[in-house]
Amino acid sequence: MWVEARRSSVRQPRALRHPPPSANTCEVDPKLAAPLPFSEWLPRKNYTRAYFRPRLVSSETDFHTMEEIRKPVLPPMIQMERGMVVSPNNEQKDFVCPEIIDVDVAADDDVEETSKLLFGLATTVDRLDRLLPSLLYTYGNTKAGLLVLVPESDDDLEKQETYFRNRGLDLTLKASPLDFTARYFGMVEAFSEHIRKHRPHTTWVGFSDDDTFFFSLPTIAKELKLFDEKKRHYIGSLSEASWQVDTFGHIAFGGAGVLVSKPLLDVLNDKYDECQSWGEQPGDQKLGQCIQRFGDTPLTLWPSLFQMDMTDPVDGVYESGRRIESMHHWNSWYTKDVVKMTAVSAAAGRKSVLRRWIFDQEETVDKETGESIRHFWVMTNGYSLVKYTYGPNVADDAINFDAMEKTWPEDPRGFEGRLGPLRPAEDEGVAKDRWLLHDAFVVGDNVHQFYVREEDEGHSLIEIVWLGPQGGGGGGLSDHYIRGTYQQ
Repeated sequence: MWVEARRSSVRQPRALRHPPPSANTCEVDPKLAAPLPFSEWLPRKNYTRAYFRPRLVSSETDFHTMEEIRKPVLPPMIQMERGMVVSPNNEQKDFVCPEIIDVDVAADDDVEETSKLLFGLATTVDRLDRLLPSLLYTYGNTKAGLLVLVPESDDDLEKQETYFRNRGLDLTLKASPLDFTARYFGMVEAFSEHIRKHRPHTTWVGFSDDDTFFFSLPTIAKELKLFDEKKRHYIGSLSEASWQVDTFGHIAFGGAGVLVSKPLLDVLNDKYDECQSWGEQPGDQKLGQCIQRFGDTPLTLWPSLFQMDMTDPVDGVYESGRRIESMHHWNSWYTKDVVKMTAVSAAAGRKSVLRRWIFDQEETVDKETGESIRHFWVMTNGYSLVKYTYGPNVADDAINFDAMEKTWPEDPRGFEGRLGPLRPAEDEGVAKDRWLLHDAFVVGDNVHQFYVREEDEGHSLIEIVWLGPQGGGGGGLSDHYIRGTYQQ
């Protein structure tokens, strides 16, 4: 679909790309500087900025894995000196209002159903504190409960619990004498006791790791409504790596998140002592074995839960356009700041995160050879901006964007069973320039994303401003910038 669009979507002449400048016609305030961290303010850079305005539509709306934007998006790069001073190397032209790109995004789901969810972690208080921002994104501002088993110590658990509750988590700390591996399965007994004493309305429990990141618990809760909560259910996903499945079995892998209905939890609790005594295997494996032995409940696969059993770089997963509802190993096997990634949700909602848009599709023809070069951009919201360049004689469908790009080093054959056919990271005749999210700031109702690329010829920064409910306000350009060259 996007290929046909690219053939017919050539940029308009510059004179037609923006309305002529006039007083008081800009939709965004052009006098506010970009909220750059000092470390980014210091270096020279090539810089450009674009504005997006989300139009919230029904939370039930489904989108294509790649949506097309037909209007021009990115202005040409401007050379900036230290302090965001326009370099004299730029041509001096008149300022024109930045164009705002309107895009449809699905509204967030209602949090009410999350009151039926109780999640459990086996970790330490120190790790909880270190991971607090990600936990607040996942569990904060929901009605889900969080039960955490920590090692026995002389610490004041009540005081520590108050610390987390005051920061926005409905969290209960419980000391456990079990070692780490046994504590994961120990959640079975802890869940049952906690539900009996404090949360009798709980219908689902979730086993996860402290670095399991859920993009939207309200969406998880809504999708669970498709299941009869009065019956036994065991829901999760396999590892993406076939050798992990061969080693640990056909189980729900714990890092991706495991969902168990209350009736099945009751069965597990009845058999808890026997199953816990089986050995020192990983907790998710013991959980799966106990269900297989006593639960009479097959595993229901939920492929949007990602165990992420591959090593860096994992760009291809994030940029795949797939529905990703959980993510594991983001701060251990590789380092991705998922909190910065999801900052855009403050303006555009949780369902805008990792959405893909294709835009600025151009074709230029060499006057001497008659050969055509094609360029286009793909934005994976909150992760990257990638500029693709197709050389002469490269077919329009050279890249299958429905296939996940295999960017990690392991043998691709071990992942195709779970992820489907993979496409190579390199294609003959195709060049890719990738700007990765470096930072994100919330300013009033707006979110400013900064995507960075280090190049041989310099440092390059693209700012994407997502306008919040008021549709404008912060995030304009400095007076010096206006007097310089912010134009097309």
